[in-house]
Amino acid sequence: MKFSTISIILLASASKTNAHGILFNPAGPKDMSPHGWEDKWFSQGSEIGCPVATGENCGNAGVPCCEEERIAPTLKDVRQLTYKSDAFWTALQHFEKTIPSLRGAANVPSKDFPSVTNTYFKHNPWLAPGHAPVANSCGILGGWQYKSARDYIAGPGDAYEKYKNTLGGPTNSAMPPANMTVPAGTGGDVILLSDVDRRMQEAQGKEYSTNDNPTWKAGSVQEVAYSLTANHGGGFQYRICPLEFLLNGTLDEGCFEALDFVGDESWFKYTLEGTSDIKSITFTPVRVSDANTNGVLPKGSTWTQIGLPACSDTGTPKGTGNCSSPMFENEISAEGIWGAIYDGMSTEFTKISGHPYGGYAIVDKVQIPDTIEAGDYVFSWRWDSEETPQVWTQCSIVTIEA
Repeated sequence: MKFSTISIILLASASKTNAHGILFNPAGPKDMSPHGWEDKWFSQGSEIGCPVATGENCGNAGVPCCEEERIAPTLKDVRQLTYKSDAFWTALQHFEKTIPSLRGAANVPSKDFPSVTNTYFKHNPWLAPGHAPVANSCGILGGWQYKSARDYIAGPGDAYEKYKNTLGGPTNSAMPPANMTVPAGTGGDVILLSDVDRRMQEAQGKEYSTNDNPTWKAGSVQEVAYSLTANHGGGFQYRICPLEFLLNGTLDEGCFEALDFVGDESWFKYTLEGTSDIKSITFTPVRVSDANTNGVLPKGSTWTQIGLPACSDTGTPKGTGNCSSPMFENEISAEGIWGAIYDGMSTEFTKISGHPYGGYAIVDKVQIPDTIEAGDYVFSWRWDSEETPQVWTQCSIVTIEA
């Protein structure tokens, strides 16, 4: 992706201001996000080792997403965590000690934190990358299909009342608006398949393109990009699966092959509000694999930590922080940029094109296998959250030629 392409993506996406995470490049179906709210593609109620995602506001709210099946973290080094500032854990300890019955004193991090095994988020997806289940490999709009629109704020049943009266967090920032073109609860694979079908119908018997993305060469290195609005930390990987699995209804985690990251550099690219010039910060990504953990899935694959630090006091109950410092230090925070719009932003971040979706993307390079067969593929970005029991996934289609 050249700078001119990134610029088009950043400026064209300025209206998408109510999402948590989005696959920027390669782009998904054009009609995926007509309301902005519809960028919330994830599976709710997912902890490491659980057999299925539940849709419940479980985990951090105090009730396990599953019982005996949960596993211990496979991360081994605190540098692989993204929620690790002293300010954050001091604030969380204060609230836990004030109302210990809400989540249990046993979960309060010790004064010796940080460590991987006693983090408050030790069962959330990022603590064992790839080991948390998803309900849909391309995400579910709003995280689940609920019976009531209000359930999208905090989950089904009495979850909303508990959210208002305790420290339990929301699953979405608002109810879905009425009369959405794509209803809340829709699977991302449904939208992708609908887009392919629409193209076929419009072609009226002529040869048609399955997507608007450029054609990639087998064996080539490609730039890919994502962005966040709510910075839940954790890490991500990019994957690819033959289109036939989508067409025959068998698309799942088992069909995806993880793509290797290329090099030891990533890029935070952004535009300042009122300008169209691209600025870029090169930073050193934290790679996570079998070599430096007790195992990731798929075996032999590599994940990358979210490179944008959250606010040091983000995620503390009821938004009590003021985003005065980053959760961790890297080349991005050295430029005065950290946080995300829902969690607060540093002073420099507020200058980035009004809203993050209009103004920045985090870019990596991935290797397209030289042995891959020519054809159409479902391309997926999977983000395993550290702060929440959520796995964020989005899909697009790419064409690969020999």
